[in-house]
Amino acid sequence: MNIYLIGYRGAGKTAVGRCLSAALGRPFCDMDEELVRRCAGTIREFVGRHGWPAFRREEKALLQEIARQSGRVVSTGGGVVLDAENVSAMRRSGRVVWLRAAAKTLRKRLQADEGTPDNRPALSASIPLDEEIRSTLSARTPLYRQAMDFSVATDGRPVEEICRIISELLDATPMHSASGQ
Repeated sequence: MNIYLIGYRGAGKTAVGRCLSAALGRPFCDMDEELVRRCAGTIREFVGRHGWPAFRREEKALLQEIARQSGRVVSTGGGVVLDAENVSAMRRSGRVVWLRAAAKTLRKRLQADEGTPDNRPALSASIPLDEEIRSTLSARTPLYRQAMDFSVATDGRPVEEICRIISELLDATPMHSASGQ
């Protein structure tokens, strides 16, 4: 069984994934980092050359590959839930944890992260970050909610506390059925 971390960019998926991996003694996979390695360039460069649909195809292929494995902690890309087949693959092969954060927290984290421009490119260059966060969160929240087994708010919590909460919830929450119910 894999553990998939989903959520908006800046929600803490990579930091929490690394901590959870160490705490549980499982290999860690950051899908965005793996896509950067495979595409031999930043996400921004790939999207600039090939567009978001091509990036989503690469992301889907990687997720399908990961879902055939077991025992990993996986930090997904923020948009992985846009594809129903991705959600099915995650639910079939593991537990899905939605890391939530308020728009204000996300903006603060994205602005503080020097890697944001290359590794977390804006979905649209024509709208301000605050508006992008609000509109994207509004569109994706129902998808995150539908995909998750449970969620954890990351606002104001240290990574270690979030990992402890996830570990406890993993033990306390029964695995969903293969049909995704």
